[in-house]
Amino acid sequence: MDIGTTVWPPMPARPQALAASWSSYDHGALRDYLQRAREIGLQQVRFDLRWAEVQPGEQRISVSTLDGFHRGLDLAQANGLRIVVSLLGATLGPVLHLPDWSLGIPTQALTTQAMTELLNKPALTILDNASYRREPVRDLYTDPEMRSAQRYLLREVIGNFATHPAIHGWLLAAGWERVRPPTDHRDMAAWWADLAELARTHGANRLFGQVDAATLSSRAGLRPYDIAMAGGEVVVSVGPWSPLGEGPPARGEAACFLHAIVAGLLAEEVNDTAATQVVVADLGWPTAPWPQLRGWQADEIFAQPARTFLADEEAVATAIQHTLPALAQAGAAAVWLTGMVDPTEDQWKIPPFDRSWVVRTWGLWAADGRPKAGWEALREVIGNLPVKHSLPTLPVEPDRFWRDPAHELRRLWQEYRAEMV
Repeated sequence: MDIGTTVWPPMPARPQALAASWSSYDHGALRDYLQRAREIGLQQVRFDLRWAEVQPGEQRISVSTLDGFHRGLDLAQANGLRIVVSLLGATLGPVLHLPDWSLGIPTQALTTQAMTELLNKPALTILDNASYRREPVRDLYTDPEMRSAQRYLLREVIGNFATHPAIHGWLLAAGWERVRPPTDHRDMAAWWADLAELARTHGANRLFGQVDAATLSSRAGLRPYDIAMAGGEVVVSVGPWSPLGEGPPARGEAACFLHAIVAGLLAEEVNDTAATQVVVADLGWPTAPWPQLRGWQADEIFAQPARTFLADEEAVATAIQHTLPALAQAGAAAVWLTGMVDPTEDQWKIPPFDRSWVVRTWGLWAADGRPKAGWEALREVIGNLPVKHSLPTLPVEPDRFWRDPAHELRRLWQEYRAEMV
């Protein structure tokens, strides 16, 4: 099982800096981050190519962003790391994120029924670049202008970088259901398959599609089967925002459960053993920056009020020691951990750090340059992962599951936790 992490380009020391910006970042700090990853034995790194930055206009690409991204790929190659690029993502950590031109009511909708439908959809707080907006999201799936913009981005980015030796694969359109819920999963499946085919046309030879607890709870969302049938590898996000109900903080049960559900569904629906080797993404736990903050804290996750548990570092280290071997034993293809390094406290006023405890403290290194306890636990685990694995044993009946996925996910989660006691 490969282990990787998510690395955002580190911000330069100036107040107007943007988080996860490839057009303006500390090149030396990124080199240091990637050297740390290589030294501890990580094999993969996920780079978020932030949509609002790389595509500031529907038919316009930021050259400075692509230049900076290219330098980041070269650094990864120099350190022997394989890069998974998140492209067309609608989230940035626990924050909803889209280009400003994808928001609002398009002119062609002003005199049609589409306007009424758009106004009836709840407005969400979305980070468009460096500021938040509360507007409806245009139809990302069928609007001709939106589809044209997507095709343009795939051509310009994948077409230019698909042959770079550091590229391992492309994670396409993660989190879209959170900003624009689909109406029918068959339409979602056709849309993602078309996106995947376009990516291959421009040179992508490895594609990933993502699901999470929210999409697995919806009858209309993209399903693991849809991704696999379109030739993609399935990723399940298990970030510290899983809507599985109250559970033990800083533990890995939810991650192992979600992996087992997705792998179990694929084992029943897809006649391909390789398809059950699911990637687990966003594994990590935010830690308390000060002892008095340990415990539950009010937070905001995907534009909704939430509670986040800030754990002590030793608890996170224990979770890493237990969870990674369990996922390896269950046959996970790879695990992508959450952030590499926490932002400094003076960067908390910059989006998305200004709204969420999760993204402030989920790193493996503290902001002061100190490795957290989880880093040393990771070092130990990487050298001792079990090689032999078995298929997940959690029984999942696809027909029953998809009739009422929200109910079934809760029911299976309760049964899973009861067996763990």
